[in-house]
Formats: sequence, C-alpha cells, structure tokens
Amino acid sequence: MQRTFMPMPERVMTNPPAPPTSQAVRPAIGLLAGIGVALLLIAVGTVVAGVFTLHGADALTKPFPAGYVWGKLAAAAVGALAGGFTTSRITAGRSLFTVVLLALILFVAAAGPAVRGAGAFPNDPTWFPLTLAAVELLGVLLGGAVERALESRGAA
Repeated sequence: MQRTFMPMPERVMTNPPAPPTSQAVRPAIGLLAGIGVALLLIAVGTVVAGVFTLHGADALTKPFPAGYVWGKLAAAAVGALAGGFTTSRITAGRSLFTVVLLALILFVAAAGPAVRGAGAFPNDPTWFPLTLAAVELLGVLLGGAVERALESRGAA
C-alpha cells in the first residue's frame, strides 16, 4: 500500500507579495547600471586600442596614432550605446528621462576637460575632446531609442 504525502493546510508555505518599491529605485539602478556598462566597455576598448597601436616607451609622450584615436572613439560609441540600452531596458515602461540624464552625465564628463583648457588632452588631436563628448551623447540617446523601439515592436 502506497502512501501519498499531503501537507497540512496550515503548514503550506506561500510566498508573501513583494514589498512595494520606491519610484526612484528603478531609475537609480538603471542610471548606475548604464554608467557601469558604458565605462566598462569604454575602458576595455581603450585598452585594446592602446595594445594594438601604442608601441615603445615614448608612446605616451608624442601625438597618438590615428588608429588609437579612432579606436577610442569606437569604444566610446559602443560603450555609450550599451549604456543607453541598459538604462532604457531597466527603466522600461517609464519615460526616457533617465536615459537623457545618463547622456548628459557622459557628455559633461567628456566635455569638461576640453572646456577647461588646451592641456587636458595634450596628445590627442584638437578636435578629439568635443567629438568624444558628442559621440557619447548621441550614443546613449541612440541606445535608449533602439531599446524602446525593440520593446514597442515586441509589445505590438
């Protein structure tokens, strides 16, 4: 004779509902995640560009080769796209305010040294600092827009 196990009704465990979260938690997490993803990819891309283009002990004392400059711009574009996409994904269902805030943060971080003076980027071309800032600004906005477009296509 085989017994079947039936739990007693008072001992059945149920998961309590999740506590309500603050309205600011999800955008804050999205912003921090977007910054983290963007900076990680930008840093890795810059290191990879340096490994392949900068050679010799005096590589940092003379003007950077074009491959390194374009590699840094490509890394900034990829990092900004991924950061904007990540922030937009985490804040899905909300406005793009957090994505715009991320774009402004990265823009100010890149444009700040260029505005301070000519010595901020001594080995880069003169056009590089503001181009980097514009690439990051547009990359974040484009990444956020792409995620929202994919989200709306999936919901339709």
